[in-house]
Amino acid sequence: MYLSEVRIRNFRKFGEKADASPGLVLFLNKGLNVLIGENDAGKTTVIDAIKTVLLTQSREYTRLEIEDFHGTSNELKIECIFKGFTVNQAKDFLEWIGIDNDKGYSLRVFLSARKDVKGKIFIDDIHAGNDTEGQILHSKARDLLRTIYLKPLRDAENELAAKRNSRLSQILYSHPAFSDGDEHELVRIIKKANLDIEKYFEYEEMTKDEKKVLQSINSFLAKFSDNKNILKSNIELAQVGLKTILEKIDLLLLNVKSGLGSLNQLYIAAELLLLRIEKKEGINLALIEEIEAHLHPQAQIRVINYLQELSEDVKSPMQILLSTHSVTLASSIKLKNLIIFTEANAYSLAEGNTKLHSGDYRFLERFLDSTKANLFFAKGIIIVEGDAENLLLPTLAAKLNKPFAKHGVSIVNVGSTALLRYSKVFLRSSAPDMKLPVAILTDCDEKVSEIVDSSIKMISDRNSIAKNLDKRLKYSAANVIAYVSPEWTLEFDMACSCLKNELYAAILMARDYTNQDKALTEDRKIKEIKNLDDYLSDAEIKLAEWEMYDKFTLASNIVKDVVLKKNISKTVIAQCLSEILEYRDFTNEEIEAIKNDTYLKYLVDAIDYVTGD
Repeated sequence: MYLSEVRIRNFRKFGEKADASPGLVLFLNKGLNVLIGENDAGKTTVIDAIKTVLLTQSREYTRLEIEDFHGTSNELKIECIFKGFTVNQAKDFLEWIGIDNDKGYSLRVFLSARKDVKGKIFIDDIHAGNDTEGQILHSKARDLLRTIYLKPLRDAENELAAKRNSRLSQILYSHPAFSDGDEHELVRIIKKANLDIEKYFEYEEMTKDEKKVLQSINSFLAKFSDNKNILKSNIELAQVGLKTILEKIDLLLLNVKSGLGSLNQLYIAAELLLLRIEKKEGINLALIEEIEAHLHPQAQIRVINYLQELSEDVKSPMQILLSTHSVTLASSIKLKNLIIFTEANAYSLAEGNTKLHSGDYRFLERFLDSTKANLFFAKGIIIVEGDAENLLLPTLAAKLNKPFAKHGVSIVNVGSTALLRYSKVFLRSSAPDMKLPVAILTDCDEKVSEIVDSSIKMISDRNSIAKNLDKRLKYSAANVIAYVSPEWTLEFDMACSCLKNELYAAILMARDYTNQDKALTEDRKIKEIKNLDDYLSDAEIKLAEWEMYDKFTLASNIVKDVVLKKNISKTVIAQCLSEILEYRDFTNEEIEAIKNDTYLKYLVDAIDYVTGD
């Protein structure tokens, strides 16, 4: 038995579609479901919606507020649909259960609420059934649907401290080990301890000074009291009652000075008590929010591996919904278990939902590390095939007054030609399509020139227009758009552009850095790196010497050591060029020239697309 589907209409983030269907229809895996996406994308909305309908084992307080109604709507509805029942589980819901299209048992549980013009909220009883109205779900059946909820960590030390309604007391009170209530052995122990303490402080005996303490307190109280209500006190460990006793308990690490990370792991260990409860009836569902707080990457991976084990346990598998902002967790989890929240919708990455093939899933699970997993939390994505674009694009975007950080744009450097595999993560096999802007940036790869007998030879029988079109058609689909360099490579096209001087200055600078590295290796005297203005001046002088060349011959000479001979690293050049562009104070006319340059247009267009301009 598991939660198969959640439908939300007019609850917080999710409103109602134009055809009056629910704003969100979310299908879930039987095991692990990891909710990812930017802040305020709706992850917590889903978890709170489920909690509101199903309630929790530890009796967290839930209440609908006016702010829970989406926009100006006056009615909301949350539906939870369960499938996978065994016959033994189905018998507990005979009055409400139905048969789905696959001839399996199906249970639809829903909550409806409305508010009037004065803002007063009216909440209907929880109903269940496959028809529109359903029938009221009895409390006993509803208890079988209670979820385990691990709240987001805010202050581990405070959460584990003894106090009224402490989180630790809630966890322990919900655990089967304490199901005897006030008949529990712990209550007997505290009763005995209270009697011993009472004897110790018995004020009739005056043999020790501390035994005067209680007598003194009560004598003061007597003076404060009226004749009809004489106040009197007693000293106890705790009032005799299991809940009260549990509220007096602290959970502490044995280490004297525990850091925040260790305390957080202790808190998680306490919360996991609830997950290890072996339920013999009802649903085995856990809702977990932001478990990664203050945990270093290796600790995060250990936690998620343990949760994965719980979700795949053969004897008692647990369905888990976990929300996270951690790229470490997102990159450590199987792609099929991820659900991306964006554009007020949720998109499962399970097989069958995306354009990815089974081989693509295996490939991405091998290579989608934490440096690439930031794509799951972005408002716009640029996928590039090398370090040069990865280093250069953020600087260029900032110069165009479209900084990536401000626009929530992530660059994903795939370091290879596996562009399609990464882009297909965002292509849907059925409606609705994602609107998230995804740009693929790639070279045309149509050679303009080559080195023959130590000289540059131009290639005449090339067709960059056809090559460019082929690549754009290959990589573009729906919200994924390919931007292809017009002639050859990033460096060559920049050498044809209005930034040729800056590029050549970066090449001269990179050459000096390369020679400096060689000098260090060979234990020779290191030549000092010049000022940026000197490199820009040297580049201007050299380009003036080549002014007789046509555009492509000039560009070939500029990038000879980079593209043709390949004896200077593109990455080092991109780093130097980025530094030079940051240093340059471009005029408005120069910025406009960059925006309108034929050879930079594909870069500018890609930046415009992912930043939403």
